[in-house]
Amino acid sequence: MQSKLKPTIATSLIAQGTSLSGDLEFNKELVIAGSVNGSISCNGDQNSVVKILEGGKLVGEINAPNVEIMGQVEATITGTVSVAVGPTAKITGILRFNQLQVSPGALITGELVPIGDMKKEQVHELKPRQQHA
Repeated sequence: MQSKLKPTIATSLIAQGTSLSGDLEFNKELVIAGSVNGSISCNGDQNSVVKILEGGKLVGEINAPNVEIMGQVEATITGTVSVAVGPTAKITGILRFNQLQVSPGALITGELVPIGDMKKEQVHELKPRQQHA
C-alpha cells in the first residue's frame, strides 16, 4: 500500500558530534550541527538553504542560494539569494551575497562582496562637495 503523504522538503543533517570531510551536494535544505571540512554546493532551486547551527563548524566553501549562519565558518561563502548571519556567528573569509542580514553580536573577519545585478543607471558617481563662500 502506498502512502498518500509526500515529503514537502528534503532535509540533510550533519548532526552534533559528527565530522564530515569532503565535498557535499544537497538539494533543498542542509543543516550542520557538527563539523564539515570541504565544499558544500546546492543543486536545488532558489529556495534551497544551508543552515550552520550554533555549535556547528565549517571549513571550506559554501555555494547556495540561501545561507544562514549561527556557528563558526572559515570559508568562501556565496549566497546567490541571501545570507543571514546570526548573533552567535563567527565568520572568517570572503562573504559574497545578494542580500545580507547581520545580527548584533556576530563577528565577521574578512571581505564582504555584494553580487547583485548592478545596472549602469543604478551606479552613481559621487561628485565633489561644493563649498559655499
